[in-house]
Amino acid sequence: MGIVSNRRKDQELKVVFNDDSLILELDGKETAIPLLWYQSLLQASAEEKANWILSDDGNKLIWKNLNIEILI
Repeated sequence: MGIVSNRRKDQELKVVFNDDSLILELDGKETAIPLLWYQSLLQASAEEKANWILSDDGNKLIWKNLNIEILI
């Protein structure tokens, strides 16, 4: 089961986790990012994964508690 969250200032951003990927959907386009690239996210709990914020400029997903920033 994935985790889904929608937050974006001027566009709809969908963030979904499955067992091995982070899937970003923005403006109808999907991008899958292997969690192997981000071991902290791979090992994080569902609560930790859902605890992200969008940078002020809207270009990065940030997990402060995991010290991870992903450019989107």
